Amino acid sequence: MTKGEFQVDFLRSVAANQGRIESARFSLQRGPLRFPEPLYSLTLEQHGARSLQQLAWTPELETYLLFELRRKVDRLEEEAERFAAILLNNFETAAASYGKDYARAVLLTILRERSEYALDATLSKLGPARPSQTNRHYADCVAFLKHSIDGLDNTASSHLSYSREQALSLLRAALEILLDETFHISGAAELFPTG
Repeated sequence: MTKGEFQVDFLRSVAANQGRIESARFSLQRGPLRFPEPLYSLTLEQHGARSLQQLAWTPELETYLLFELRRKVDRLEEEAERFAAILLNNFETAAASYGKDYARAVLLTILRERSEYALDATLSKLGPARPSQTNRHYADCVAFLKHSIDGLDNTASSHLSYSREQALSLLRAALEILLDETFHISGAAELFPTG
C-alpha cells in the first residue's frame, strides 16, 4: 500500500466512524531548497474530540479531498498554493516524459496565449519560448499541460463551487507560483539583484 493509499484509507475510516474534517490548511514550501513536501494540516472531529493530522501531499490524497470530498482549504492563499502543488506535480510529469527544457518552452507558449490569467508581467521576465512544433511530442505535451490547467480551472468551479472570478484568481496565483518555481524567478532576483 502506498503512502497516499494509506492516507485515504485513514480518512475514510474517520468518516466511517462519524468523523469529519473540521478544518483544512495547506502549506507549500517554496524556493530552490524546498523541503519538506507540501503539507495538509487537517483538524479532524470525531465524537466531540478533535485531533490535528499533518499529511504530506500525495496525488491519492489530493484526488480524495478534491474529487471525492470536494473539500476546499480554509484560506484562499492556501488554496492557490494547493493548486500550485497540483500544477507542479503535473509539470514534473510532463518534464519526465518530454524533457524539462522542452516542457518549460511548451508551458510558456501555452501561457502566452492565455490572456485570462493576466501573467504578462511574469512572462516578460522569461526568455522567448521556441519549442519545436514539428517534434512528434509537441501535440502530446501541449495537450497534457493544457488539460492540467483547464482541468484545474474547471474543478475550481464545478467541484469546489468557486465563482468564475475566484477560480481565475486562484489559477492566476497558482500559475505565478508554478512559473516562479519552474524558472527560479525569485531565487534569481535574490542572487542577482538588478537595482
